[in-house]
Amino acid sequence: MSCWVVNVGYITKIENNCILAELGSATDILGALFPALDSINIFMEFMNNIVDRIKYFRGVGKEGGVEASEVPYTKTECDRAADILKAVADNKDGQLGFSVIEYEEERADAKVKFNIKFTSDEALQARRGALLSKQALEQTSDADHKNVLMYFHQTNIDDPKADGRTGDKAVVKSLSIDPLSVFFLSEMDREKIRYLIHDKNQNPLKVSFNVDVNVETDKNDKPRFYRVSRVHEIYFDDED
Repeated sequence: MSCWVVNVGYITKIENNCILAELGSATDILGALFPALDSINIFMEFMNNIVDRIKYFRGVGKEGGVEASEVPYTKTECDRAADILKAVADNKDGQLGFSVIEYEEERADAKVKFNIKFTSDEALQARRGALLSKQALEQTSDADHKNVLMYFHQTNIDDPKADGRTGDKAVVKSLSIDPLSVFFLSEMDREKIRYLIHDKNQNPLKVSFNVDVNVETDKNDKPRFYRVSRVHEIYFDDED
């Protein structure tokens, strides 16, 4: 009789800078449904699917972008991949490993059926690709105003928001001279703004953004807030 320890796609703990993701009792469940050989084949196929996704997202990360029509995954799948990769991507000494190991009762040793590891740099690249893919899918709906210049009137100590309440206010002079609350729909763009705000060497009030944006108005057609669908480029003011 054989059983397997399979490392897969959800995190159980982080130890020594490595993610240990284990599928604990699934072999017991699957064993009642499939013969042993079928079970390990199912595990292998599942693991290959996860690794293929990470490799795909690494490619997108290398290229720096992708068209929505070319993304073979949903926004939720991109989100999940980004979440799995985040802990390792944020730790320069981290690793993300996946393996399928077969143990047999009559043998003291174990047979590795599948094993692969990604370094923190590879995880960072793949996570960027996952967020870029999600961003591409989020931008399938057209913005009302494209490639307009926006700058912050004030920023909040909280992270940028996609909805809800925010202290961030911005001005787009071509649309309104009044500072309006601003939301960033893309997680990738929210990360860009987050890093900028928390960078002690930068002043976010001295930065401009080339953005695609929608303007939300009240019943009197007065602009109330901006929804930024994409940040194309960031321009830093010249020093005086």
